[in-house]
Amino acid sequence: MATCRVLYQEIDAAIDHGAVRDHGSSPVRGFPYLRTTRLLASLRDELTEPAHWPAWIGHMAKLDAQARTLELRNLSAPIAGYPTDTLLYELSTCRERLVATDLAQPERRARLRNVAHVEDDYVAWWQVLGLYPLTAPIMSAGISAWHNKTRNTFSTELASLPVVGRLVRWVPASAISSATSSHVPLDPRQTAEILRRSLDPLGIPLPTDAALDQLFDTYAPLWEVDVVDENDQIGMLQWKNGPVIDLTRPTLYRKVSHTRLGDQVLLQLNYIVWFPARPGNDIYAGQLDGINWRVTLGPDGEPWLYDAIHNCGCYHEFFPSHRLRLRKDLPSFYFEPPMLPQPAPPARERQPLVLRIASHTHFIQRLYYDESPPGLLPAAQPLAWEEYDVLRSLPADEGYRSLFGAYGLIAGTERTERFLLWPMGIRSPGAMRQWGRHPTAFVGRRHFDDAFLIESLFERAP
Repeated sequence: MATCRVLYQEIDAAIDHGAVRDHGSSPVRGFPYLRTTRLLASLRDELTEPAHWPAWIGHMAKLDAQARTLELRNLSAPIAGYPTDTLLYELSTCRERLVATDLAQPERRARLRNVAHVEDDYVAWWQVLGLYPLTAPIMSAGISAWHNKTRNTFSTELASLPVVGRLVRWVPASAISSATSSHVPLDPRQTAEILRRSLDPLGIPLPTDAALDQLFDTYAPLWEVDVVDENDQIGMLQWKNGPVIDLTRPTLYRKVSHTRLGDQVLLQLNYIVWFPARPGNDIYAGQLDGINWRVTLGPDGEPWLYDAIHNCGCYHEFFPSHRLRLRKDLPSFYFEPPMLPQPAPPARERQPLVLRIASHTHFIQRLYYDESPPGLLPAAQPLAWEEYDVLRSLPADEGYRSLFGAYGLIAGTERTERFLLWPMGIRSPGAMRQWGRHPTAFVGRRHFDDAFLIESLFERAP
């Protein structure tokens, strides 16, 4: 066992020296062969059945294996001359032995339960230095102004929304070419059956790859963007001496996540697009921009909540279904109220939800279903599917590079607003960042991947 621990120490040192640490999941202190997420950390005090422990540790071991595969590929040179495949095999063998030891020793399990957590993405000493108790109310006033402006936009008739350029639609290629039965949208009953049959011992829905393809196809939105210039076009991320967008290959990145509501774990489908920039001369402008649209599925197979952020973690908006309502006991001081621009439109069979998006700011302006007959729908450009995790190891001029650097930030996407907003404790506000590293509230603390995000803000409607 000592040899295995030394191996992990040597590889961790090489990863940190090469600055290729992946921040998609969090290392577990004292257990270098495990990594965790906010969801898994939230389950640590609920491991009551014999099958819970191996499932819980198994998830964390899988996260570490995934991260180390990417980190070793992103290293510019092999460690001590060993081929990457050899190192991965040795790490896998050691991980299996160390996990077996942990499961067999009650004291190791107790320690693991205590240390399996994820640090939040706020810097407390920045808040102290920035006189947070005095500056947060000023920030709240600015947030309130944005909320009011957003509500005014959503209250405007759809036909009256300004169009600066021309409206262009993008939709997954599978929705355009639906000749095969695999692309037929699922109904709620079928979705509920997939979720029920895919539950692991911890109650986490883990559909098969084929089932995920069906789910992502079924709930994929249609992106309707007011296009003024190339900065409003959806593209594919590449690494060429830095991040660039290839507009000839429009791409929709997908990612699975989970959240909790009561005693259930709910499946979430993340649809992520990228634009070349948010242009302009204001403090919010900068290289790269994008939107993460998320669908939270209830156990009945219906979308219970839609929400969205920009890929900086900014502008978090919630669109609850009739299943949820805002809690009545939300704090009123030093708390950023959630933004609810409109309720989620009731789902319509075989019709994609349209996201209307403004030019340059890329703000969502409306959710709606197009009432036009199928033959009269505007032409849509196809979006290729890609897994979000490819961004953690992109082909580069020499080897591979992660899109994300220290703290999950994308270098070169900094915004001028960071010089004004740092007292809120968020690193580089406005910069694009990695999934799992998105603080979403300037006043108070909130994370996009918080396992209890929904139930902290909403309750089930009667």
